[in-house]
This record gives sequence, C-alpha cells and structure tokens, in this order.
Amino acid sequence: MSDKLIRIATFNTNLNALLGTEYQAFAIYRSKGLLTHLIKRKHFTAAKYVDYLPEIIETPDYAGYYDGNIELVKIFKDNIFISIKLDGKKHQYYVATMFDVKMGKIEYYLKTGRLKKVEINGK
Repeated sequence: MSDKLIRIATFNTNLNALLGTEYQAFAIYRSKGLLTHLIKRKHFTAAKYVDYLPEIIETPDYAGYYDGNIELVKIFKDNIFISIKLDGKKHQYYVATMFDVKMGKIEYYLKTGRLKKVEINGK
C-alpha cells in the first residue's frame, strides 16, 4: 500500500445495475495531496467537500460509467462531481478528479445518458 493514499470508501455494489457493471465491493482511495491539488487548481468549491468523499461514493445522487471511469455526483449546497479511476499498475481505484458542476451540465449528462439518477428504494 502506498503511503500517499488514504482509503476513503468501498464501492456501492448496488450501483452495478445502473452502471451496467459487475464489480465486487472494492476499496477506493484518494491521494493525501488531493486537497492541495484542488486549491492549487483553484477548485475552491470542490475543496470544501473533500471530507464528504465517503458520502459521495456511498450514496451518490447521480452515477455513470464513462471512458472506463465511474462518475458520481452528489447534490449538496453545491453539486460535486467525482471520477473514480483504476490505477492499472497498482490495481487500486482512486478519486482521479473532483470539481463542482452546474445543474445544467448534470441535465445535459442525463439527456445524453452519461449520467443516470440513482433511485433509492424506488424514490
């Protein structure tokens, strides 16, 4: 295990049907330097939600599978988009990107099928 990664969540296997995947539960990591990276890139809004990554991963409002990555969106006061990618060499899944996204972009992704609404208990 790399000392530069922090385990933050486990993949919610209930998302498989929505994503069209057959993943077993697996650990998801984030870089210890993620917050610094977000601030350096001026993603101040997303930086406020780094501690909410477990919640975003375990109970997203929208989910999609695009270009080999799992994409999740959680609606808080802001809409936070994350992408989870596989590090093929280390065989570990990690948060590759995180940023705030406008509702218009979410609606566009829903229209194109890139994202789907996560229904919890038929709601």
